[in-house]
Parts: sequence; structure tokens; C-alpha cells
Amino acid sequence: MLLNEKAVLVSPVLKKWNPRKVDHALRDSVASSYGVDSKVLSTSKKLVALNEGVFAKIENVDKNIRNHVFYSVGQGCTGFCVPYDYKGKHLLPTELEKAFLDRFTELKDKRERLVKQVVDSWETIIESAQEELKGLFDADDYPSKEEIASRYECRVIRETLPDSAWVGQDEVEDPRYGVSSSDVAEVESRTKSTIELSTEEATRNVSVLLTHLTDCLKNDKTFRDSSFDKVKQAVETFGAWNFNNNPDLVDASAILVDAVSKISGAEDLRKDTAKAEDFVEEVDKASEILNNLDGVI
Repeated sequence: MLLNEKAVLVSPVLKKWNPRKVDHALRDSVASSYGVDSKVLSTSKKLVALNEGVFAKIENVDKNIRNHVFYSVGQGCTGFCVPYDYKGKHLLPTELEKAFLDRFTELKDKRERLVKQVVDSWETIIESAQEELKGLFDADDYPSKEEIASRYECRVIRETLPDSAWVGQDEVEDPRYGVSSSDVAEVESRTKSTIELSTEEATRNVSVLLTHLTDCLKNDKTFRDSSFDKVKQAVETFGAWNFNNNPDLVDASAILVDAVSKISGAEDLRKDTAKAEDFVEEVDKASEILNNLDGVI
């Protein structure tokens, strides 16, 4: 099966005006006052100190886009993708594309409202900065109102994977390359390696989350609501990462989806002992499958 039938490549484009600036003149002045070499100093100034809140909120939205839309692996990350080339491109299963776009659009809309707030109050922001910075104020540090909006951009670049990217064990020689079979095999091998790592990463991620939650339930430990929420999200998206249609992963995913569907939330597991025991039993069945996978998944 062609990989481009099961996944796409997505890249974030997040641009913004930086409300901080390195000030070499200030650095030289401080160095002169203290009689030190300017090379040992680094000075910067906040261009919008009193209005910094809205700019900080834009930075926070960008962080949420990265951690909760794109990155699926890493502490606190709940996104839908894994790195593809470590140069900005991410692999996104087509099954998760709608959820990916819904969450991205929600954050993009929030970001655009904040950017509009900046643009609408731009003259006031500059006037406040002039009062704050006094002699350090430099009008050239600030773009015009017409220009400031163009400094902000938030979008996703979507790319279709090439037909040369295959999933599964078939050794396909694609004559459309017009190159040697060894070159074709090298390209396919590299792509397969990326896919295998993606599947393994998703498997490892769901296993870690399940182990933590079931350990708490088995040993009567307290756990946060988010522990179940993370398990639920990981389980709901887990099947989309089974690019090679591994039958063991299909079975494990089905068991987990069924187990999670019977639980309405973390409080359900805390208050209903029978439900908690059934949940742990089902998770243990799935975990046994995941822990005994043979070969490449």
C-alpha cells in the first residue's frame, strides 16, 4: 500500500513580531560605565513592557499549536504528528487529519483575535513604549500600523507524500524513477524506517500512559483526571499509526478502544470498583500483546 494513501506531511508556519530587541548602543554604554569589554555583555530592551501581556498570549498560542496540534510525543504533548525529517515536516495519519485541522483552526482563530487586538491598539502601544523607554525609545524599532499585521502569519503547509513511499513488506521496483533499482530500494528503505519508528513511538507512548494509570488503580494510588484523559486520547488515535496493518496492533487497539469506551471519566474509575477492575483487566490483555510484539511493527 502506498504511504500517501494513509498519511500526509504537514509543516507549521508561525511568524510574529518580536517585542524584544538587542540594543548594541545600550550595551556599549553599560560597558563604558563599568569599564568592561562590551563583548562580555548582552543587553536587550522590552519594546512593549506595559503591553507585554497580549504578546505573551500570542507566544503561548504558538506553543500550544506546537505541543497540542503537532507534537504527539514529549512531556505534556498531545498533538497528532511525529517528526518526519527533523527539518519542520511532520507525518500525520489521514485518519487524524480532521481532528488535527479542527484543533489547529481553533487555536489559529484565537491567535488572529489577539493579533487584531495588537493592530487595533498599535498607536497606543507605541505611545506607551515611548513613555516607558524614555531616552531608549527608537521609533525605528517599530513597524508601521500597516506593516505590523503582515509580521504575523499562522498556517499549515500540507504536502502529499511521493508515490515512491510504500508501506508494508512488498519490495516494489518503481520504473517511474528512471534510476537504478538499488536507488529505489534505498529511498523505500529510508521511508519504511520513518514509518516503523512512528509506529513504535506511538506504541511506546500509549504503553507508558497505560502503565501509569493501571499502576495507580492496582495500588490504590491517587491520579489526576488528566491521566485518564491522556490515555483516552492516545487510545483513540493509536490505530491510525498502524501503517503496516500489524494484526497484533489491530487486536490491541480494539481491546483498548472498547475498554475506554466503557469509562466516562477519571471519576468513574475512582468510584466504581467493578469498572476499574474490568478496565485494568482489559488493559493488561492489550499490554501483554504490546509487550510481546515480534519483529518490525
